[in-house]
Amino acid sequence: MEKISLTVEQWVALLEQSPEGAGQIPVWFQVTGCSMLPFVRPFRDDVMIVAVKEEELKVGDIVLFPGKYNGGDYCLHRLYRIEGDRVQTFGDGNPHPDHWQPKSQILGKALLIKRGRLTIDCESPRWVKRFRLWNSLLLLRPVLLLPFRVMNKLHRLFPRLF
Repeated sequence: MEKISLTVEQWVALLEQSPEGAGQIPVWFQVTGCSMLPFVRPFRDDVMIVAVKEEELKVGDIVLFPGKYNGGDYCLHRLYRIEGDRVQTFGDGNPHPDHWQPKSQILGKALLIKRGRLTIDCESPRWVKRFRLWNSLLLLRPVLLLPFRVMNKLHRLFPRLF
């Protein structure tokens, strides 16, 4: 099988042209933001995304949707709440949830996270328990995330050292 590289924009265009066929094709993207720390690391982790139907969404899924920041980039956050036809997302590395948005904005969900030799199955019971534990520590997040934020800033300032 031939491997092809696509940007998120190209994948979204493929979905719009052929919603049934293209959605079944898993696509790997490299994560560039730190809003999903500590579970997804920027510029080090790749995430496998597949298209998802609105009725298949569940709290805890890591989902891809159009971002409202950085000039319209796409955002990868965890589904925090679902109410009717709207959802609220929350980056694991953020102190507060995002604004509510329509379910129709969700383009896909993460199935796997590739971290070096480790492949994380986002739906495995082991990782789901870890994600739930992290969400239960909401009030402690700022303190727990401090080392990750410091390392990320150092990595940006001195990329050759890391």
